This record gives sequence, structure tokens and C-alpha cells, in this order.
Amino acid sequence: MKTIAIASMFCMLIACGQNDKKNINIQLTPYDSLLLSKLEENSKHKKIKYSIVVTSKLPYRLEINDIFAGEHIVPGPRRELNSNTHYRLDNYILGNGTYKAKFYFYPHEDPRKSGDGLIRQKDLDALDVIIMRYEEYNGIKENISLYKQLTFTTTEAVPFLEQEIEFTIEDLPYKIKGWSQSQDLRKMDPKKLEEEVVAYYKYLRDLMNNGKNDVFIYKEQKTKYLEAATMLYFNREEYENMLRNNASRGQNKINNMYPIENYRISIEAQGRLVKLYRTDKKYLNQDVLIYKDDKYIHNIAVRLHKPIGSETFEIITK
Repeated sequence: MKTIAIASMFCMLIACGQNDKKNINIQLTPYDSLLLSKLEENSKHKKIKYSIVVTSKLPYRLEINDIFAGEHIVPGPRRELNSNTHYRLDNYILGNGTYKAKFYFYPHEDPRKSGDGLIRQKDLDALDVIIMRYEEYNGIKENISLYKQLTFTTTEAVPFLEQEIEFTIEDLPYKIKGWSQSQDLRKMDPKKLEEEVVAYYKYLRDLMNNGKNDVFIYKEQKTKYLEAATMLYFNREEYENMLRNNASRGQNKINNMYPIENYRISIEAQGRLVKLYRTDKKYLNQDVLIYKDDKYIHNIAVRLHKPIGSETFEIITK
């Protein structure tokens, strides 16, 4: 493997918040090096992106390519379901290809709105779910267009509805590996899988809690950030700024990370990804990596995989 020193980036980070200056070496695989070498070229393409946009008065859960994307289920005192929620597809796809989005719809928890607790076609007709295509420059969406309108049907009133929609993306200029060459974790012994996953999460938690956020960002997430930079059309400078900015936020995590507890393990992406979700009511289905600063509670999203031929887990996406 190729080794690169990112001393200049890291020293700039240290100068912002700490007294000690260090160098950190990153071990790059050939794939990492290829992504790094193509950042400048990729950044010159049209910055094409896609999102699924959901407007729903029904509670729902959404999975994209067998990966949990989000849900609007848990009641809130002033929750308004009839509002737009955007799910960026670059969190769940690897480039051009045919993909699936699975929706789970439930009756509204308010009896005055759900009536007899059943879902009818008129409820589905009131949904507005689309795939939106757009370009994004400096955080501003341009050339927005409707790529596909999604429709849902039922032949009878039902207490629960599950429907899967297939769609094809054809004009993205990049292709990343992501979890496409990862081991099928469904074949692992469940107990061994949980032990290894929890141990790695605890290692990540301890890195941040003990002031080693630089290791968490630069080393443990190197491939994740290179792939993210590719999907975001970042050039080399923007990629380095992303790393530097994320690493600089480590001070608030020191001694403020919550323990890894109250979790469930979830295998996703047809067995290629694994993630720990909180199970307690306050943080239900949130990431288990949580810290609290002076004002807010923050979640740190990671999903793990085991590359084919590897004995250890790695972070590959959020």
C-alpha cells in the first residue's frame, strides 16, 4: 500500500486548537490512491445529484437499497407530517444503476385522522413522493427537475402497507466501490458478529472521548471521506478542507461521548453493511455514537463493512 503524509493539513488543524504539533500517516490502498488522483478531474463535471422527496400525512419508514434512510412514525406534540423530507440518494447508491426504495406506510396515530385505523387508496393518492434531479453549486440547487413521480396503490383498506419502487440512474459521472465488494455478514455467526461490531464501535467511541478525533477522521474514515468527496464533486483542496474541518471539532467530544449501550444490531444492504441503533425511547433508531456539548446532543453516523479478504471492520458510509 502507498503511504502519504498529510502533515500540512494536520499541523494546520493543531494550530487552531492545541499546542502539540504532530504528523499523521495514512495508509492508502490502491483504490484510495485512485480516488485521490481523480478528485480534480471529477470536480469539473456537472454536479448532478438526486434526492427522494416525501410529502406524507401518513406515518412511514423508508429504506433505500435495503438501507434504513429515515422514518416519520414516533408521535410528537406538534408534529406535522405534511411537510417535505429530502433523502439524498448519494448516501445510498454507488453511481449509475438500478436501485430500489421500499416504503412502509402506517395509519395516522391520531384516531381523528385515521378513522378506523386503515389505509385506503385516497390516503395514498394524497402522498407526494418524487425523485428529484438537480445540480448543486456552493450549496445552491440549480436546474431542478422532476425525475420520477412515485405512486402507490392498494386494492383494499389495510392496516399497514409495504411497497417497493424501482428506479434507474444513468447520468452520474462517477462510480465508487462502497460496499459492493464487501463480505456477506449474514454468513457470520451472529454472536461473533455482534462482539466484533460492538468492540469496534467502542474503539471509535474511545478515540473521540480520549481526544483522538484526528485518528477517527483521518485514519478510520479515509475511504469513506474519499468516496464522499467524489460524490460531492470536491477537488483536492475542498477534500482537505472537509477533513480539516471535521477533525477540528474533536474538542467538544473529549469526555463527552455517551457509552455504547441500549442498542440493536442491524444488517443492511443485503448483508454488506452493519450498524448499531439506539433502542431507548429518547434516542430511538439514532446512531449509538452520541456526545453532548454545551448546547446540543450530536449523533455521529457510521456504517461498517468487511472488505472481501479482510478480517476487520472498516467505516464505509454514514
